Amino acid sequence: MTIKAYAAEINDGLADAILDNISIAYQSVAQPYEPVWADIERAEFLAKATSNPDQFDLYYLNSVLVSTGWNRNDDVFDYKETWSARNTPEDKPFNYMHDEADIIGHITGNCVVSDGKIMAADLQEPPKKFDIITSAVLYKSWSDEERAERTSKLISEIEQGEWFVSMECLFAGFDYAIVSPEGDHNIITRDEASAWLTKHLRSYGGEGEYEGYKLGRLLRNVSFSGKGLVSKPANPASVILKNDVNPFESKASYAIQKSSIWEKNNMANDNLLEQQVEELKSQLANAREEAEAAKDEISRQKDEEIKTQVDALEASISEKEEAVKASADELKTVQKTIAALEEKLATKDAELTEALEKIEASEAEVKTMARKTALIQAGLKGEAIDTALEKFAEASDEMFTEIVQLIASKDVEVEAETQVDEAEALDSEEDAEAEDTEDTDDAEAEADAEVLEDVEEAVEAALADDTDADSVQDARLAASAWLRDSVLKTTASLTDDEN
Repeated sequence: MTIKAYAAEINDGLADAILDNISIAYQSVAQPYEPVWADIERAEFLAKATSNPDQFDLYYLNSVLVSTGWNRNDDVFDYKETWSARNTPEDKPFNYMHDEADIIGHITGNCVVSDGKIMAADLQEPPKKFDIITSAVLYKSWSDEERAERTSKLISEIEQGEWFVSMECLFAGFDYAIVSPEGDHNIITRDEASAWLTKHLRSYGGEGEYEGYKLGRLLRNVSFSGKGLVSKPANPASVILKNDVNPFESKASYAIQKSSIWEKNNMANDNLLEQQVEELKSQLANAREEAEAAKDEISRQKDEEIKTQVDALEASISEKEEAVKASADELKTVQKTIAALEEKLATKDAELTEALEKIEASEAEVKTMARKTALIQAGLKGEAIDTALEKFAEASDEMFTEIVQLIASKDVEVEAETQVDEAEALDSEEDAEAEDTEDTDDAEAEADAEVLEDVEEAVEAALADDTDADSVQDARLAASAWLRDSVLKTTASLTDDEN
């Protein structure tokens, strides 16, 4: 017989405890059997619960094996589950102090008793409150002298009320019995979703409570496996209960229902039971007082706790409101600062744009002056300089430098030829010399204009094809060759003809 451990129970470290804890013991008062009973119900009980009576080597005794309801260990015996298991105790072993190796007798029979009456075995609907009464025998005859002496002593002490019977049972599962703070009783099925409640059960190390709800382990598929003779009672109140006792109320008022089963000639046993009843009543009264005091204390603590929480919450809300207000004020200040900075930035951008335009204009002016100076030094004069600056305004500095160099080389050649011609004409007349000089100037001007036009066409072609460094370089080389081979040569011829 095993019980499945769910994921929540495994995570809580309870798997081994659940698998190992599939049996419990329940203790009650042991009562000696008296063979001569006048009461009809006793005879009926003996007829049902006692087999093979009046054997001299057997000692007969009866006891309450189990009662439906909630015991002190928070184990709950459901009336339907217990009714289904009512016949399982019969023929099971009776041991000494729960030592399964020390068997001292066995259970001979059982019956169900409710409200002091024996219930019919074929009852369709069992009562919600009942007890299972078992009859049992102790073995009196032993070849072992020590065991024989121990048995004799045990029988004597049982008759003095010094020994108790402890029920043993197996179970194959359990659910959760719940009692709400208002006293409502419910059952929660144990499954994957609810298995986290197991760690709160007393059987597995919990407190038996969860958020004000009392928790019990409601046993399923119960089988009573025997009982043991023990010296200390765990539940001396395990006797027949009154009908008004709530089966799920562990602190209910237990009272002994007088019936023929419990009547004894032995006054000591009667006194013991009466003492136990009085003790239970006293314990119940004390428990009620403690419960009321605890309830008041819990209520007071809850009120204080709630007040503390409310005060803390109000303080927190106030603090957050102040923080929100401060944040809003800070946001407004930041927004104003941002607006001022944006306005200042716009002004700076306008000033920067204006300064850049001035710098660009200044740089363009400086560049124009530098190019004009270079053209003058290359030999151009008058309107030819302005024309060249306008025509080659889009040329790069490098290309413009080459253009200037080409113009300069052309002027040098023309000047050299002109000087030779002038030397040869030193003997000419002054009027002719003056006329030649004017013609030469006109020729030079015409040559300069032609050169500029040719250079412009070459440079424009180079600029139009300025897609990469190689093409630009090729264009420059081509323009240079063309200027030297064609333009300069033509200009020289023109100068010769004019001279």
